[in-house]
Amino acid sequence: MFRAVSCNIVKKPRSGRVLLRNTRYYHDDGVYGYRVPREFKLPDYTEQELANRSRYGSLLRMVQAYRTHGHEGAQLDPLNIMKRKEVLALKPERYGLGKDDERYNLAGILHTNDALQENTSGGEEADFKTILNHLQAVYCGKIAYEFMHIPSASERRWWYHAVESWQKPELTVDQKKRIHELLVNSEVFDQFLGKKFPNVKRYGLEGAESMMVALDRLFELSALNGVQDVIIGMPHRGRLNLLCDLLNYPYAALFHKMKGFSELPEGTFASGDVISHLTNNPDLEYHGKKVHVSLLHNPSHLEAINPVAMGKARAKQTDRLATADSSCNLGDRVMCIQIHGDAAFTGQGVVMESFGMSNLPHYSSGGSVHIVVNNQLGYTTPAQNARSSAYCSDIGKMINVPVVHVNGDYPEDVARALDVVFEYRNKFRKDIILDLMCYRRWGHNELDEPAFTQPLMYNNIRHRTSVPKLYEKKLLQESVLSGESEVEAVRQRHVEMLEQGLQEAESYKQSPNYHLDGNWKGIEHIKEQPEEQVETGCDVELLKEIGKYSVTPPEGIKVHPRLQKYHIEQRLKKLSQGHSLDWATAEALAFGSLMKEGMDVRISGQDVGRGTFSQRHAMFVCQDTERAVVPLNHMENVKSHFEVANSPLSEFAVLGFEYGMSLESPKRLVLWEAQFGDFFNGAQIIIDTFLSSGEEKWLRQSGLVMLLPHGQDGAGPEHSSSRIERFLQVNV
Repeated sequence: MFRAVSCNIVKKPRSGRVLLRNTRYYHDDGVYGYRVPREFKLPDYTEQELANRSRYGSLLRMVQAYRTHGHEGAQLDPLNIMKRKEVLALKPERYGLGKDDERYNLAGILHTNDALQENTSGGEEADFKTILNHLQAVYCGKIAYEFMHIPSASERRWWYHAVESWQKPELTVDQKKRIHELLVNSEVFDQFLGKKFPNVKRYGLEGAESMMVALDRLFELSALNGVQDVIIGMPHRGRLNLLCDLLNYPYAALFHKMKGFSELPEGTFASGDVISHLTNNPDLEYHGKKVHVSLLHNPSHLEAINPVAMGKARAKQTDRLATADSSCNLGDRVMCIQIHGDAAFTGQGVVMESFGMSNLPHYSSGGSVHIVVNNQLGYTTPAQNARSSAYCSDIGKMINVPVVHVNGDYPEDVARALDVVFEYRNKFRKDIILDLMCYRRWGHNELDEPAFTQPLMYNNIRHRTSVPKLYEKKLLQESVLSGESEVEAVRQRHVEMLEQGLQEAESYKQSPNYHLDGNWKGIEHIKEQPEEQVETGCDVELLKEIGKYSVTPPEGIKVHPRLQKYHIEQRLKKLSQGHSLDWATAEALAFGSLMKEGMDVRISGQDVGRGTFSQRHAMFVCQDTERAVVPLNHMENVKSHFEVANSPLSEFAVLGFEYGMSLESPKRLVLWEAQFGDFFNGAQIIIDTFLSSGEEKWLRQSGLVMLLPHGQDGAGPEHSSSRIERFLQVNV
């Protein structure tokens, strides 16, 4: 059963509207919960730069070709199995260029100065050979970029500045040793589990260890830039590596679970879940700055966690906003990270649905960072059979998401790629994708034989030196590591930690604070039906007052005349009579009375403001200005809020989002309404894997309410049953 829980909401924008040119104003941009990112815009080219672009038009065309097609010639695939072709657009002779010693003014053409300065004009000169080598290094190396599909010229110019500077900062010795430690720890961890638990499916990270480098850098940048909460949704691949080696999950707790014991506290009534769904929520510290990282529980259904993570991030932001000063902007304090596999990223429709929500004012959390752990293989299906697009990341182009591709065999390049990924999200508060090109050393799990279906690929993989060992060799050559003794010391240190955890596994006990802590303190874990009946009634006069507020628009709002006659006047009449109240009126009284008691309310779904059957009218739209208002938010002496979020036409992602919001706190009522009750089965995965079983598996309570309106009104079999038998079966 779904208990009374909460989401957290968002305030209207503190700065002015931020809208694309020639787009229609959102008619609810003044209502509670409407939030858009602050605008970040680079200046246009100066007259001098425009003149220079005209003078050296052939060079400009070649530079634009590298920006557009450079990724096609980049060295991204560690296995070298991608079919690379000659990129004709990158040939200088196509532009009448090729004299190595000819010099060009680069102003407005190639941005060679500091990558992250906003007001740069780039007036340097260089000979053609230098320019060509620089373009090759920037766009055709181990990192590649796709940003020319972005419609905003300002954003594209930002990318030019961010990636084309002559000088790239070198990693320090400490940074290189940190990368080495992360890679080695991940490899040692996988090898230790393979030795001690050979029959366990661990879904290890071998071949993709650079994911640890990417996430560590992302956490570090978050901490240094004032992000206080990071929410992570991820699948099984590499989850245990992240959980234990970065997120401080005790090794003893993992081994306790792998030996067959429960991961849940003693005395709780729950089933538990598999090891690849475990979580932890530590405070991590980088250079004296802390960031709280929450890895969410996930089901086996790939990508289903994405909208849940988005909803949880939105809820966290609302908590932070309530205590922040007026300078706090969307995405300043909370960031969502979504980790994907390449096959699921293109195969699961909820990915598209989630992208579709990501920039909407009632659903945005200021941009998610997407990391695709690209094994170039889905279970046994090769990439060419898994998608119709060139890259698995192409799905993001539906909302013009920029993409950074990087070769996972080069962890320093992975760290550099994360710098620009984080900076883009930090500047524009929109989604961005990191495509981490790597491989999977074993099968889908360690007990599988991948050579049944990919013999050539796995012959290649089995003869490859691992990523950690390749990096060790590089650092030894650079004398960053003093010798084999230092290398062995790093490995042995981690083995000893793992051995210690294994010794402590039998006696390990989970903390009772595993659940119902923080915002959930005081909520009970129900083991049997309570005898106490909770009194929920309200004073009649208070309900009448709330009812009047629910149909009283603020001054200056012109209501549609039919609403005035058949909705407002009828509700006021029934309230005065004290009987014959309809569902929508009772609903408004419930919402308003909760707000009077200090609880926030959020209702989300298709057409919920008006209601599918024109019954609710929780929001009025002015007939003169199309400005929307929510009357219940104008009650006197009430600090709580009612958010009315008309959703995109999606069930799966929207219900997942609302479930994520409900996890944050029990002090807000979160509701999702299907347009027609029967349509809930578009979100069946969320219902089965989160709502009906989340507490049983993970001890995570949610009070989300689903409203499923239906009736025998001649609309056919898909509008009339709400399949109520399924919910009766769930409660058996």
